[in-house]
Amino acid sequence: MNVPPALLWGVRRYLAAPQARIVAVQRQPFPGGLSGSRFEFWRLRLRQAGATASLALVYKHGSVVAGALMQGAAQREALAYAALPEWAPLTLPAIVAADAPAGDIWMLPFPPVKHATHWRADWDEADVRAVIADLARLHATFWGHHDAPRAWSWLLHPTGKDAGRLLDDGRSGLAALAAAQDYDDILTPNRVGALLALARNPTPLLDALNAGPQTLLHGDAGFQNVAITRDGRERIWYDWQLVSWGSPALDWVTFLHPWGYPEADLRIPPEEMTAFYLHILARLGVTLTEDVFSRQLDAAFLWRWLIQWGPLLGKYRVRLQPEVYARLGQAFARYHWPALERWRTGPR
Repeated sequence: MNVPPALLWGVRRYLAAPQARIVAVQRQPFPGGLSGSRFEFWRLRLRQAGATASLALVYKHGSVVAGALMQGAAQREALAYAALPEWAPLTLPAIVAADAPAGDIWMLPFPPVKHATHWRADWDEADVRAVIADLARLHATFWGHHDAPRAWSWLLHPTGKDAGRLLDDGRSGLAALAAAQDYDDILTPNRVGALLALARNPTPLLDALNAGPQTLLHGDAGFQNVAITRDGRERIWYDWQLVSWGSPALDWVTFLHPWGYPEADLRIPPEEMTAFYLHILARLGVTLTEDVFSRQLDAAFLWRWLIQWGPLLGKYRVRLQPEVYARLGQAFARYHWPALERWRTGPR
């Protein structure tokens, strides 16, 4: 049996059993998210000193989705799980083993959690506020700490050193949309044209997002990446493939985005959630004025559209199921299109 060396080493370390052997593995695939990652349940049969035992793990092989944004995502997540538990004020999955170059991760299964999908989460208002407070604590902990990006060279810098290659992908996708002229109620000629103009002259967006201190970002902080135990006492933050360094607005827009889907049960208005986030930050010693942050939020919604949705819809739109495209359209209508209009008509 071919046991991955990283798994054997990790199991021995986790069990504090340097002579333990993996003598059998049962594997069962199960559905994952939209990034193309592969998930499996692994049940290991172990032998040590004549005794046998078993260990259940969840295996993840990271994203295989094409595009600049997900380049190196699997490796980045494995490195994040090795580095962050000591520093981040959040609960992360319990990692037993990882092979960063291969993008392989083995973790302990989660305890029973509240149901959540990519489109909705069965959370109450207290859950929403607790997750917002978590995100504020993460941002406050690393606020302006420039040692982190120097020590963790694997972090994504979406408005810094990685901005050029990300934007190249977005420009290519938008150019494909404009050339095809396959417009509809979601992607109108005016919207595609305005986004393409931003992609060709991104300096105002980047200036807004790079103004002020930066911090560690989860990178995809929507409810689909937070598991809340059924008693509501523990929140496990997972899927760190896009862990980044940048403006907190870049994280906040990924928190808000899935609440724009039609199935999402929006317990708190977005404006109230944003006010609560800023309130928690202020209590933690980080003050962001609402008017400046609102401008950064508009820039963040548009930048995220350029580097994520532009490539996806420009190059792979035909692969999207109609119901998925319709859901995206509703989220764009709630957040991105108003931001686009404000950006076009607001102060520079």
